[in-house]
Amino acid sequence: MATRVVIRDLGIDLPVIDQPDAYDYPLCDVAMYLRDLGQPGFGGATYLYAHARTGMFLPILTASKIENGARMLGLTVEVYTSDDQRFVYQITEVRRHQLDLDDAVAATTEQVWLQTSEGPKGTRPKTQVVAQFVSSGPADHEAAHPVAKPRVCG
Repeated sequence: MATRVVIRDLGIDLPVIDQPDAYDYPLCDVAMYLRDLGQPGFGGATYLYAHARTGMFLPILTASKIENGARMLGLTVEVYTSDDQRFVYQITEVRRHQLDLDDAVAATTEQVWLQTSEGPKGTRPKTQVVAQFVSSGPADHEAAHPVAKPRVCG
């Protein structure tokens, strides 16, 4: 399972958790994965999402507003997993104002999708970043297992 997502060039470094059933709204200070899609190394899309807040995925939203996110193209996304692996992806697309996950669901190659909101709670359009698989290899256990401290957003 994905445990950490890092985009060094955007200052993003977040633990990744499964969204607890007790909450119908994403938690803060972590990214979460969609259970219905894949995990790194299984040949499909891994879908990670987090709020557009400071310390979370706000840099994605901010960068997407400038030339439709052109500066993010080519950036490296690292996803660590619970079995001490590090998957490296390269951003190939920035999609603004998205209303569905159809392309992520249909993916047949190893990818990671990152999603963040474009407005306050309840706003439907989302920004999605698509990154294609580059490589994978072993990771340091501590690097792959950050301490997650999720909290209910206020």
